[in-house]
Amino acid sequence: MNFDINRLRRADQVIGGGAIAFFIFLFFFKWLGFSSNTPLGGINASSNGWHSFSNSRWIWLITIIVALGVVFVTATQRQIQSPVSLGAIVAGLGALSAVLILYRIFKHPSGGQSGTVAGVHYGYSYGIKIGIWLGLIAAAAVTYGGYLKMLAEGTSLADVREQAGGALSGLSSSGSSAPGAGSAPAPPPAAAPAEAAPPLPPPAAPEQGGSQPPQQ
Repeated sequence: MNFDINRLRRADQVIGGGAIAFFIFLFFFKWLGFSSNTPLGGINASSNGWHSFSNSRWIWLITIIVALGVVFVTATQRQIQSPVSLGAIVAGLGALSAVLILYRIFKHPSGGQSGTVAGVHYGYSYGIKIGIWLGLIAAAAVTYGGYLKMLAEGTSLADVREQAGGALSGLSSSGSSAPGAGSAPAPPPAAAPAEAAPPLPPPAAPEQGGSQPPQQ
């Protein structure tokens, strides 16, 4: 394996940097949290992106792995047979990750309250933290890097639609050609009808003008 970082173009560098940053922000930065301050003590509870969202985190992890895999393939000059260009795959996953993060941002608004009761000050706050915004920036960087790689490959959006359509049609055709995939078994061949016996010949007619018995 000959890994050479000098083979990485600007698009690959953006993809790799965005993927590494995305990994760091996902696992080591706080995305959601709650904090309170009362005379009896304070509470500070927060979680990173991996532990905050149990469903979207798998898409984010797949985006990071695929992005780093594309960078590795480029640096080692390996050939990957893919029906869709690698740049389009990275750009699509990065865009999907960014949309999911935006959805989480709007779904979990921030809020809080503070005041004084009987001379005692209290306050609390909840909502998103800085980590989710950094994750959004990293996902956008992966998307941009995938778009730059598409341009370097000479792949347009029309090409991506054509490639995706061809891949889907190939999957559907392979599924339909599999044995027993939605096709009824052929009926058994019908038995050949028995050959009819030839008709019997008609009885022979009596001869005309035959001799009569002698009279006595």
